[in-house]
Amino acid sequence: MFIAICGIEIHKEVFTLDSATCAACTYMMGAANEAKKTFGDAIDMVEYKFTLKENIARCKKMGVPNLPSMYINGELKFRSLVPSKEELEGVIRAAMK
Repeated sequence: MFIAICGIEIHKEVFTLDSATCAACTYMMGAANEAKKTFGDAIDMVEYKFTLKENIARCKKMGVPNLPSMYINGELKFRSLVPSKEELEGVIRAAMK
């Protein structure tokens, strides 16, 4: 996912097997969508599904250890465990500083 907030570009990426078929991936995307509700139009999100060939190279480049995973500004922030709404919003706000 890519996020632009208050003129500061923050890169947020979520790597999933496929949020339509993987329960944990669905929950991770759900957490990301909740953050979208909080930050509104300031957030632009993109999901990288491992089931799409073009996304496999990105997963390898980022060194994604597990699916689902969430990276913010190129750093792994959440791996397999889905963050709470408060936890994810706190990480996004910290990245804004």
